[in-house]
Amino acid sequence: MTLRLRLIVPITLAAGLMMSACTESEPTPAEAGQVLKRHIDQTMKNAFAVDVEITDPGGKDVPCGSDRYRRTYAVKAKAGVGSGNPEMVTLALIGGLHEVARYELHDVGTDLTKREAVSRQYHTRMLISSPSKGNMVIEGETDCLPLQ
Repeated sequence: MTLRLRLIVPITLAAGLMMSACTESEPTPAEAGQVLKRHIDQTMKNAFAVDVEITDPGGKDVPCGSDRYRRTYAVKAKAGVGSGNPEMVTLALIGGLHEVARYELHDVGTDLTKREAVSRQYHTRMLISSPSKGNMVIEGETDCLPLQ
């Protein structure tokens, strides 16, 4: 390969990558909602949840101002393993989520049985909790997104 060709190939690749990054748009609420549903369902599976019940099936565009909408999805279940200690159940859910995707975790006050998980990449957020012994709950929503 000549020196000129060696320089052109990397420059062309870099320019193409920069252009594709500039044209990347936000997902629709429906697209982000499907990702949210998949992440929550897989998190429950990874945390060995049993008797999973959908408490909010989502599937609807919920207005949140300025022609933007969000989607929601929520489930509850029983812990399939362990003593059912709410703090340990919450940790199991967090571990299950880490196997699915990268989310930033935020404390919700001083209560170790609740954590908020946020993903800027996927435009989703979840409240992960164990409200009582042996119970698991994940409530999620997307960011406010355009319908496009």
